[in-house]
Amino acid sequence: MHFGQLKTVAAAGVLCCANACGVEREMAPGVLLIGKIENPKITESSGIAASRQFTNVFWTHNDGGKSETLFAINRQGRTLAEFKVAGANFDDWEDIAADNERHLYLADTGDNAAKRKKISVFQIDEPDPASSGVVRVTKRWQLRFPHGPVDCESLFIHGTNGYLVTKVTDDRRAEVYRFGLAASDGVQTVEFVARLGIDSPVTAADISPEGAAVALVAKSGAFVYRLDGD
Repeated sequence: MHFGQLKTVAAAGVLCCANACGVEREMAPGVLLIGKIENPKITESSGIAASRQFTNVFWTHNDGGKSETLFAINRQGRTLAEFKVAGANFDDWEDIAADNERHLYLADTGDNAAKRKKISVFQIDEPDPASSGVVRVTKRWQLRFPHGPVDCESLFIHGTNGYLVTKVTDDRRAEVYRFGLAASDGVQTVEFVARLGIDSPVTAADISPEGAAVALVAKSGAFVYRLDGD
């Protein structure tokens, strides 16, 4: 998924191409509403990730706890498959990410009240959207922030690390933290990476497959960071 597409999709909350839907409406300068998710079970699409092995497939899920269904949809917003996630009890499922090894990562990282002593990220093998059924967790990371609980709704995977972006309020600047994917035993303290220029709540993140750019969506808009090195 190109980041120009991601910026439009994430900011407008839509998933289909203009030619297929035939419905266009400018929501803001450079942001075009081109379609909508129609499945009534998807009441609050919280995270979305483009599949890196299946063409025209996007993975999404509902926000919050007691939401254990993974949905495969296409650009037109049509549901292709539904999977029950086994082996994960979500407190607040906020985001989903993909890697280049056919894995999906499920971020149980939401913490609106900033009270959770630890959060979790789950790994599953990406299922075939031509089927439906159950997908099982194959790996779990229990994480904590170094200075106490922090709300977080954004996850992306790059190389041997997972990256979390904090959701800030009161004009504070968002921060990026990372954790190692190699270790999954015990509780891992995430490592501070960077403080960004975004001073509004960040609620989504993704990285291009080759790692050249990271896109973030915040209340104040969509942002793309070009990566040079780490």
